[in-house]
Amino acid sequence: MADSFQPTPGQGVALDGEDDWEGEEEGRGHFTLGEPAADAYQALQVNRESVNEMARRMAELTIPSVFPPIGYRTGDDLPGNNHSVGAQCVNTLASKLLFMAFPPGQPIAKLEPVVANIQEQIDQDPELYAKVLLGLSQLEMMHRSRLQATQLQPAYVTYLKLLLVAGNALWKHVKLQTPTAHRSDCYVVSRDRTGHPLVTIHHEKVRVTTLPPDVQKAVYEDHPELEKVKPEWSREAEIYSVCMLRVDGDEDDEDGKSWLYWQETAKGHLIEGTDVETDYDDCPMWPGWLIPVFGDNWGRSYCEEYRGDLYTLEANASALNDGAALAAWALTFVKPGARTSVRQVQKARNLDILAGSAEDVTVFRSEKTADLNFVANTFNAAARRVGAAFLLDSASRREGERVTAEEVARVGRELDQGMGGLYTQIGHGDQRRIIMRAFRLHEEENRKIPALPKGVVDVNVVTGVDAMGQSSEQQNLVNFGKILAEIVGPEAAASILSAGNFATRLAAAFSVKPDGLVKTDEQQAQEQAKAQQQAMAQDLLGKAAGPVAGALAQRLPGGPAQSQQQET
Repeated sequence: MADSFQPTPGQGVALDGEDDWEGEEEGRGHFTLGEPAADAYQALQVNRESVNEMARRMAELTIPSVFPPIGYRTGDDLPGNNHSVGAQCVNTLASKLLFMAFPPGQPIAKLEPVVANIQEQIDQDPELYAKVLLGLSQLEMMHRSRLQATQLQPAYVTYLKLLLVAGNALWKHVKLQTPTAHRSDCYVVSRDRTGHPLVTIHHEKVRVTTLPPDVQKAVYEDHPELEKVKPEWSREAEIYSVCMLRVDGDEDDEDGKSWLYWQETAKGHLIEGTDVETDYDDCPMWPGWLIPVFGDNWGRSYCEEYRGDLYTLEANASALNDGAALAAWALTFVKPGARTSVRQVQKARNLDILAGSAEDVTVFRSEKTADLNFVANTFNAAARRVGAAFLLDSASRREGERVTAEEVARVGRELDQGMGGLYTQIGHGDQRRIIMRAFRLHEEENRKIPALPKGVVDVNVVTGVDAMGQSSEQQNLVNFGKILAEIVGPEAAASILSAGNFATRLAAAFSVKPDGLVKTDEQQAQEQAKAQQQAMAQDLLGKAAGPVAGALAQRLPGGPAQSQQQET
């Protein structure tokens, strides 16, 4: 199934039956699947329902609203579970992954120059490398500032929750302001043996009145019955969005690959103005999967790997809830034929004195304390295991009053190493493409922002614990300056290092704009020349002060010269 659609050089990924589609429109070029996207969508739904069913099971154990049941509408009652540990785990890990992708005050991606390609220019101008780093840092700040004003982060949280719970999610980013994340029950994908997506088709129902006039016209031509639906705002139409890989040349060469994106009506008519070809790093619609299953079109979820403990939590939480209800059940029994009156017991208040015997009155007890303690211990053990897997803080710290910060940091590093595969999969598989797409859309929106030149700049995403603190570049620069000063002394280190270059690179590492803060080489040269001129002037003034003072003293009243004249 995954190998049924293979790209051929110079063409898009064509579906079977390309020559049999009589409804194919002329002038579409490569923007076609060879058949209506609706038919291709139906063909690719094979084996998808089992993936969706597993996603619904995992959602029931964690957050049911992430992947609701079939036919669910907003406001319907969702099947609830008996515990909130699963929801806490998913929300916590999704929040931490979001924090690692968009750390406050830290870069969302490192724009690094390819030194090998600009080494000749650096040899000619040693200051060039620092200037390039500073320029890339300022460019990254411009992107970060603009993306914070969009819906990128809220949509990314939804995308992460879908990956953790369902294992598959679709990221769709057509307009910069409104990226969206979608469940696997509204899109299909075809992948090759390596897991790379070849064709992705997204099916959605949209309100016709929200579409541009030319698109509304195309929809009404396909479905004239919609014009009779009243009220007008309730008219809905089916739209199919297609993202297809195009290969032009060597399949292993990324420069020869691109993405074809367009939208069709339910009958396969191309919606004008929606067809666009983008670079390979600029994918408008990316089908993500968390745990790859090579040779298949769908991946597996992170929750599925821990479903044993999740089921244990659900079963034990249900038992504990029933046990709590049983323990809260208060029944009072009065021995039949006893001297104690039932009516007196019913009407008695606190501190009342009754005639009778205390042995005649008993209170119901479940006698299930030991059993419920065993269930509670089993629940807590499973909760600790799941918490450790999902990076809950309670699983990262030892309970006690003498927990040190070093212990927390050590456990955090161990968790980072233990979950390195997850960070790598999300960071380099999904996060990088999402950020690259956002950068390109921002470049299209603001033409003043320079595009990243190919082969000169690499975009590296920030993942892991490093995203939560200072980057390694910052720490390396600071440590280098300290160690150099300790070895050769502060004065010698100041003479060895270029202060302006060092400050510029440090500002770039901290994402600080140095304009007006760090002096340029020209400013430093001017200030140094001015200081030298002032020193020379002071020296000349000091040397001339003695003769001038003597000459003035000779001419003052009562001076030597005047006294000599009086004697004569």
